[in-house]
Amino acid sequence: MTLVSEESAMCVSVFADIGDTIGAKGRFATLDPKFIKLEIAQLKADISRLQSDLDYFRKEADRYTKLVKRNTAAQSELDLHMRNLNGAKSLLRLTQLKLSVDQEHLRRYTLRAPAGWKVIKRYIEPGEWVTKGEKVAELGNFKTLLVPYALTVKELDKIIKMGSKVTLEFPGFDKTVEAKLERISPDFDPETRKIDADFEIISGDFKFRGGLRTELKIEMPDPGGAVVVPESSLVKAYDDKFLVRPDGVRVKVLLLGKSKDGNLRVSSRAVKAGEEFLLKP
Repeated sequence: MTLVSEESAMCVSVFADIGDTIGAKGRFATLDPKFIKLEIAQLKADISRLQSDLDYFRKEADRYTKLVKRNTAAQSELDLHMRNLNGAKSLLRLTQLKLSVDQEHLRRYTLRAPAGWKVIKRYIEPGEWVTKGEKVAELGNFKTLLVPYALTVKELDKIIKMGSKVTLEFPGFDKTVEAKLERISPDFDPETRKIDADFEIISGDFKFRGGLRTELKIEMPDPGGAVVVPESSLVKAYDDKFLVRPDGVRVKVLLLGKSKDGNLRVSSRAVKAGEEFLLKP
């Protein structure tokens, strides 16, 4: 997130440098509040004076109300005192609102950030003038990590069926970590025809930071219909290769090559993943 100042004033102090963690109080920096405090002191004095005027006009209005009831004072005089009373009430309320606004401004002279977040960039120094709307820092929430991936619809469906939880590998330092599917983009990339998805890592025995490379491995059926079989399951007859069902029926297959684990990749319209064949026919 970008931290922006909501007030214009001189920077008095900065509590966190690049790489530091924002403390429990959430303070990042403070601005000089001298002038806003003077305005608040003046408004408080005005409120005290207006409260005294209000009390006086209320007593006068009450007294003339009684006199009018006894026909010893004119109604116009009572109306005048009631007008003064209502005017004092309005002015007091307006001044109180101004005080509340200034007190809110004073609160924002302390630039706050979410506790536990870290400072990525810092743009201000003590003694420097800060303008309203100016960027003062870039912050990051490294309590959790988001890993972006681009997935096909079938890959995404596979992960959702797995409970939206996956195991990510860190090839840089031989570690694995659990992650969960945090959000899925409703759009897709027209070039790759894939969907952007973010996985969230909330715990792990490594230092959380940006720029870590991860690998996501998903076991998916071969798009060409190929299956992996042990080499011992193939029967060779002339130049052809066969798999043998438990009932002895031979099924001709096309040999595609070896897989990483030493098994063979074969393809046939009559063979599907999950079917049983003899291991050593």
